[in-house]
Amino acid sequence: MRQVAAGKVTIYSRREMMDVVVVDGKARGIIVRNLLTGELERYSANAVVLATGGYGNAFYLSTNAMASNVTAAWRAHKRGAGFANPCFVQIHPTCIPVHGDYQSKLTLMSESLRNDGRVWVPKKTDDHRNPADIPEAERDYYLERKYPGFGNLVPRDVASRNAKEVCDQGQGVGETGQAVYLDFAEALKRDGSESILKKYGNLFQMYERITASDPVKEPMMIYPAVHYTMGGLWVDYQLQSSLDGLFVIGEANFSDHGANRLGASALMQGLADGYFILPAPWGIISQKLVRIARRLSPRPLLRQRRRSRRGSRGSCVIATGKSPVPAGGLLSP
Repeated sequence: MRQVAAGKVTIYSRREMMDVVVVDGKARGIIVRNLLTGELERYSANAVVLATGGYGNAFYLSTNAMASNVTAAWRAHKRGAGFANPCFVQIHPTCIPVHGDYQSKLTLMSESLRNDGRVWVPKKTDDHRNPADIPEAERDYYLERKYPGFGNLVPRDVASRNAKEVCDQGQGVGETGQAVYLDFAEALKRDGSESILKKYGNLFQMYERITASDPVKEPMMIYPAVHYTMGGLWVDYQLQSSLDGLFVIGEANFSDHGANRLGASALMQGLADGYFILPAPWGIISQKLVRIARRLSPRPLLRQRRRSRRGSRGSCVIATGKSPVPAGGLLSP
């Protein structure tokens, strides 16, 4: 937003990318639909940058907004951009379960809750009793039972798989049976509500607003949800896809993450891609313009070089979600 305030970037909001413009095998702009008017608009540029997020909503409900619908990356793929590691998907174990037929996304709760919360389900199948009415002897603290060395602090993929397993066996709780309990009763008794609320007060408030249930008085209900996709459009070390002139950053590309993804790495990818690597396209564009100028006219070469170093000759359009963001002197549509 600093660049927007400086007048170097213009934001066109409420647009959906319909296609990548390819000229002589190179990405040279995008076609978008104005979601307010329905009109098609075209934006030409020397390079295109996709920052449109992952494909988590291919699973219908995820922690992503419904607008993150992967259509931009898919349309780029149909234009020739390679796709890599599509099976690498992170399932987050600590999300608020589905609560209705019309919700558009799932809400992510912090993994820090498992530091003090204990995960359990009833030992009996189809047990619909209030959790307070289920005695300790009839509770299955399945993570503590199966992984005594780690307990409730097992990795995300292990916690997610086990939650689905007990629910598939009929031990799930809630109206849908697709949830497990995350119980803070022992931590509240041990440390007191003031200490626990100092750690998780904002999360408890968020949970209560969504579910109308107070985690201080009764256990949370949680269930795994698709949260992040480590796969995406293939890129090289300069974040350029296999389609010349098309650059892909953030969750939309496949870089940085393998089959697993740990905390804070989304921030890492945002910094690495957006701050350190993304400026490379402007350098590549400038170099190409200098080479073109050298071929066309040796005489004004020095003046052309000066212009290209200032970035005044290069142009780029960045597609972020449903809003293309022209940068660096975009040509008029």
